[in-house]
Amino acid sequence: MTASEITPQEFGRLFLEYREKFISVARSYVRDEIAAEDIVSGCFTSFWDNREKIVIEVSPEAYILQSVKNRCINYLRDNANRMRAHEQRYNSAMARIRVMESEDLGFIFRSDIEAIFSRLLEKTPEMTRNIFCSSRFEDLTYEEIAQKYNVSPRKVKREIQSVLSMMRQSLKDYLPAAAIPLIILKAISDMIA
Repeated sequence: MTASEITPQEFGRLFLEYREKFISVARSYVRDEIAAEDIVSGCFTSFWDNREKIVIEVSPEAYILQSVKNRCINYLRDNANRMRAHEQRYNSAMARIRVMESEDLGFIFRSDIEAIFSRLLEKTPEMTRNIFCSSRFEDLTYEEIAQKYNVSPRKVKREIQSVLSMMRQSLKDYLPAAAIPLIILKAISDMIA
């Protein structure tokens, strides 16, 4: 017998007779009323939509019940995978928090930070480097720097923001964003001194 032989009236009778029983079965597996109802509704809908392709070996209700069990297994498997992913993200976040809370963080990575900063400054164009250093070590205003290098204050601002953005990007794995400027300034002053 194929499912295509089932009339809409017979399908309606199946639905009314077995829906609550199948929800009980699904609920016993998934332990969630709404999920159980969704699973059963999905199985009935899928059965009706695909009736042309379905060959029934026992009975329509047995076929739908097997579909309910299979979807419950998939639901539980998906939940287990989500829980595992959440647990991994949680563990990873907690590990990062522990590292960030460490008092020795600045000292642990200081040489790495200094090396990254030095390489970054070496790669920047000379004008950009000069503008940035004038801003940070000579305490010049944007206007004073603009006059010193014969550029507009807007260009000075862009160049400084460009270097700071590259630093944040290069150092993002080492420190929380709030601490980066402090460590960078300390590293720079130590390099110059």
